[in-house]
Amino acid sequence: MALHGIALLLTMVAAGQPEAREPEPPDTTCLWPPDRSNFTEFSTPVFRQGATIGIRAKRDQMPAGYRDLPAECLSGWSIEGPAELSADRRSLTIRPDAPPGSEIILRYNVKGEPVLARLRVVARDAVVLTGRWGQRAAAGCESLDPVRELEFGPERFSVTFTPFESYKDYWGSYSFDPQTGALRLTVTGGNRVPSGLDLEGTARIEDGHLVLEGLFLGDRSGRVPEGGCRYRF
Repeated sequence: MALHGIALLLTMVAAGQPEAREPEPPDTTCLWPPDRSNFTEFSTPVFRQGATIGIRAKRDQMPAGYRDLPAECLSGWSIEGPAELSADRRSLTIRPDAPPGSEIILRYNVKGEPVLARLRVVARDAVVLTGRWGQRAAAGCESLDPVRELEFGPERFSVTFTPFESYKDYWGSYSFDPQTGALRLTVTGGNRVPSGLDLEGTARIEDGHLVLEGLFLGDRSGRVPEGGCRYRF
C-alpha cells in the first residue's frame, strides 16, 4: 500500500498537479493603531505667490515620532484655490497671480479617513513672522532666561524657554500689521505663564533676523526688567 501511494503521488506531480504552498502573509503596509492622527507636513511654513511647496503625508506615532505614509495608503486627492497639485502628489505650486490672503485647501484620504490642510497665500515679498525662531540677543534683558523657541503659525504663536519634545510654556493668538510692524500677542493657555508679560510692540525682519521691540516675553523665574527689551532672533 505504501509503495502504491508513493507511486500515485509521483504520478500526480509529473502530471502537473499543483504543490501545496504556504499562504501569503497579509499586507500590513497600511495597518496601524487607530488611535493616532494623520496630518500634512509642508516644506515651508510660508506660502508665497508662485512658490512650489513640498508635501509629506504623515501620521503621529508618538512617543516614537512621526511616520511618512506610503503613497499606496493615500487616495482621493483634491485641491481648491489658486494652486495646482503635482502628478506625483508630492508638491503643489501656488499661482504667481494668487491674491495675497486667498486660501488653498488640500484634501486626501488615509485608508478612507479624510485629511484637510488649509494654506494662506502671502505676497512674494511680504514680511511674515511664520516660522520657529531662537533668541540670539536681548538688549535690556541680558540676565533673563532666553527664549529658545518663539514659533509663529498662520494664526497662532507659542513661547518656550526650555524645549523638550512638544512642551510649550505658553501660547495664544496674534495680530501683525506688516506695513507698520505692529505686533500684539494674546495668551490663551499655557503650562507655565510668566508674570509681568508685555505683549504689544513692533516686529520687523532685519538681515534675516526677527527683531522685536517694546515686548517682554517673560522669564521662568518671574523676574521683570526695569526697562524694555529688544529681542533679536
